[in-house]
Amino acid sequence: MNTPVSASSPPNRRRYGGVLPEVRQRQRRDKLIDGALEVFGTKGFHGATVREVCAAAQLTERYFYESFDSMSALFMALYRQLGDQLMARTLAVVQASSHATPIQRMEAALRVFMVFVQEDPRRGQVMLLDVFGIDPAVVQLGDQTIRDYSGLLRMELSLLFKPGHHPLMNLDLLSDGMIGLNVTLTARWMESGFKAPIDEVVFTNMLPYRGLFQLLDTPA
Repeated sequence: MNTPVSASSPPNRRRYGGVLPEVRQRQRRDKLIDGALEVFGTKGFHGATVREVCAAAQLTERYFYESFDSMSALFMALYRQLGDQLMARTLAVVQASSHATPIQRMEAALRVFMVFVQEDPRRGQVMLLDVFGIDPAVVQLGDQTIRDYSGLLRMELSLLFKPGHHPLMNLDLLSDGMIGLNVTLTARWMESGFKAPIDEVVFTNMLPYRGLFQLLDTPA
């Protein structure tokens, strides 16, 4: 006698240990991303292998290609995850400081970025160093992330510098340049082993912002 198949459990979605196949696959994918942070973050992308990532994830190599078609694809998944985490923290601190002065909000957002890297330097290896040296798709992803932060800064600056305040001021270029400064300074700080105290680094990075704000009192 044939045993009827439950309508809620089709043959192609058999549960193992009460977990559906697609859930298990997502779990393996998450483990690979965690393994990538460990391997990429300590050895760098170009020194890493699929075997090392799978070992860090405690998975066999056959599961790698279940979720990713290349190491570059895995890198981008990790980068997006870190980017989402950082953006969430940044937006939270900006919203929490909505009644602060513009310079205080910018300093709070900058500190979030630096703390994010300092508390886990593997993040910095991925987001500040490796991202611009892999392939065009990864470079484009990193560039878009920088532009996202540049856009946030531009919105803040546009509230302070009205059109015509300084006719030669290009807020798009200014925002890109200031975010570039933040990234470069934080990368150098990380490469030094975070030798300088964070308050010193934040203060130093904020000096150009403070100089910029002096233009608010300067006629065009």
